[in-house]
Amino acid sequence: MMMATQKTNVIEWKNAGPDDILWVYPYEDIRWGSMVIVKESEVAVFMRDGKVYDVLPPGRHTITTQNLPLLTRAFKFLAGYGETPFKARVVFLSLKQFMGKFGTKLRLKLSPQASWMTEMQTFGTFWFRISDPVLFLTQLAGTQPYFTSKDVNNFLRSYFNEVIIQELSKYSVMEVQTKLEEITMKMKAGTLYDSFKQKGLELLDVKFQGVSFPYLEKLESEDPTYGVALMSALQSGDEAKVLETIKVVESMRALGKSGGAALGAGLVAIPYLFGGGYPQAPPGQYQQPPAPPQQPTQGAPQQRPSPKEGVKEKLTLLKELYEEGLITQEEYEAKRKKLLEELL
Repeated sequence: MMMATQKTNVIEWKNAGPDDILWVYPYEDIRWGSMVIVKESEVAVFMRDGKVYDVLPPGRHTITTQNLPLLTRAFKFLAGYGETPFKARVVFLSLKQFMGKFGTKLRLKLSPQASWMTEMQTFGTFWFRISDPVLFLTQLAGTQPYFTSKDVNNFLRSYFNEVIIQELSKYSVMEVQTKLEEITMKMKAGTLYDSFKQKGLELLDVKFQGVSFPYLEKLESEDPTYGVALMSALQSGDEAKVLETIKVVESMRALGKSGGAALGAGLVAIPYLFGGGYPQAPPGQYQQPPAPPQQPTQGAPQQRPSPKEGVKEKLTLLKELYEEGLITQEEYEAKRKKLLEELL
């Protein structure tokens, strides 16, 4: 937090707020013999020309060439050695524990073997502290020549979101649903921890407070027959059921795009295409019996679809499913070959 301070020979961070990570002394003309007061859980870092030099620990320090050896050595090669005042920036850093919040949006595969993806939203909290003041300021100064405590908080939140998105993208929805605690432990002890360490920070803890899947939750409420089944399969880790349900739901969507094809047609299309019977009604639900065959009008010839027409319909539907990405090329070629044998 940058704050106005009357210039004196005493340099001290006063009135630090609970969320203030650092404070930059507003004057760069420092006098030899000035007093620097560093409180517990703080350090005072001297910088010049964007480079970090000396670090003063907690205590009362009179500025001399002895307690600023690195900066003094640099002065020997720069103009200003022995001058008073000399040019330097004094940055106070708090070493206490801080809390940050994160929120992400990304797309994940439904399961390790599924290519179908959906959106995931997360939010939560992470805790950290500065473990290496010199490394932290070096990394920070390389991105921002001037910074405040608010700038640092924004930088860290964006950085955390970026790293956690990279990590979560390695998993599927099913893995997040069944192994979130294990994934969190692995991330905060692995890549997340190492990424923060490279910035001079120690990542202390990470907590996911919310994980949601907007499209799946919408599907669950609008079409419980398949939405509930899909969510249940994801939460239990039943990948075979996940893949089966995806194929049905996506087939419904694909057929719904063609003229006159209602979503209900997709429920029939999948077992019909892959050799099964028509789907049965759920237990306890009335199923309309099939209508009796109509008797042909006297004198009119009875029209029956030829076997070839039925095969052609299956080939057309098969092609639509393949173009929509709902079946693999291997599945498409195998079934296409079988249908062509029937046709020929």
